[in-house]
Amino acid sequence: MSNRSQLGWVDFSNEDRERVKHALSQLAQPGTLDELGIGGLRDAFADLMFPGFSTLQTRAKYFITVPRIIRDYLELSCKRQRKQPLAHYLEEQEAHLSELLRQKHRDSGQTGISGFSLQKGERVSRQPSSIYWVGLRTWNLIDTQGSLRQFAQAISSGEEPWSFLQEEAGDDSDAHSPSMLVHLDRHDPAWLEDVSIELNDSEARFLSEKLKAGPGNNLVTQLERSGLREQALVKGKSGFPALSAWVSDQGRLSPQTRDTVAMAQAFSELIYGAHLRLNMLLVRHGVEHRALVDIYSEYWDAWRSQAHAQPQEVDRWLAHTQVSLPGHTRAFLENWARGLAGNAQGDKLDRLIEEQARANKNQRSILNRRLPEDFEWHGMSRLDYRWAQVRNVLRDVQEGLAC
Repeated sequence: MSNRSQLGWVDFSNEDRERVKHALSQLAQPGTLDELGIGGLRDAFADLMFPGFSTLQTRAKYFITVPRIIRDYLELSCKRQRKQPLAHYLEEQEAHLSELLRQKHRDSGQTGISGFSLQKGERVSRQPSSIYWVGLRTWNLIDTQGSLRQFAQAISSGEEPWSFLQEEAGDDSDAHSPSMLVHLDRHDPAWLEDVSIELNDSEARFLSEKLKAGPGNNLVTQLERSGLREQALVKGKSGFPALSAWVSDQGRLSPQTRDTVAMAQAFSELIYGAHLRLNMLLVRHGVEHRALVDIYSEYWDAWRSQAHAQPQEVDRWLAHTQVSLPGHTRAFLENWARGLAGNAQGDKLDRLIEEQARANKNQRSILNRRLPEDFEWHGMSRLDYRWAQVRNVLRDVQEGLAC
């Protein structure tokens, strides 16, 4: 049975419809509130499918520019390095890069450029080196197991930073060369002269090879190895549910990868219904929110008519992701699935939602607060698992290879 709900609008105003559509479109964005305490399992699935990616990443180019800046620093004389620690150099050069990219693309329509809306002299609160660091380590663009701070301190301390090297480096003296800490398609001292947010062919091929060499059963590596990147970009354009439906039929992807994606989608659908029911609870007594009551009720009826995960699936998800949830959250997921499977009445399902929200947030629960008049939605909707950010990076690779 399909998980896609066909929603027909009844007698709601255009304004009411647009309010709800806008609210739901925002729910996959960073910072969405985890009212029901399921963020740990969501993130565990995301890490299995898309390791090294985060909701703050925007463009593939920063997987290239951060290593280039670090390589430039390692090429400086010891005297220059003593005068300027790596952390300061990174901050200075990333701000310079941001200004160059703003000038280059001011009227080009390009998006995802760090600090694009800032004025000259202003700086972002988090530089790309911080946002992309885990990805740089994951995809072996920087040979280190340390944090950015540890890496920068080791480089600038005058002591050998090799304790933060990946274990595979072993005792190879060549691997202990400072320049070998950083992997690039090629070293170009003049790379900033005509820098662009797009990947060139050399950068795209290099990044594709790095993605191919990643942890075997993650979805990104599987797409690169199987040659299915371009198809995934097309089939997954509308979001993770569409990507999941397409992945299920791709025999060129490993069974473990397909299983992970299927489980992630089943969890997303199961918990979407819980968040929908939470919002129905929030608006049910407010006269000013009567239109939302009707809209959410229609959403609920459409969702409830579909088949959803069985209670035993929760144990399988936790075993597969190796995540540990608080006891009350695990029990909630099982009881929620059991209630749905047993056609429990709405008031019983509502009690499950209310108990979990209060157990998770205590006095901070939204259930203890008065809703604002312009309330639209609280918490999560269907989960995206960072696919929007991954898709941007893979699209950059695809377009770079097409140049």
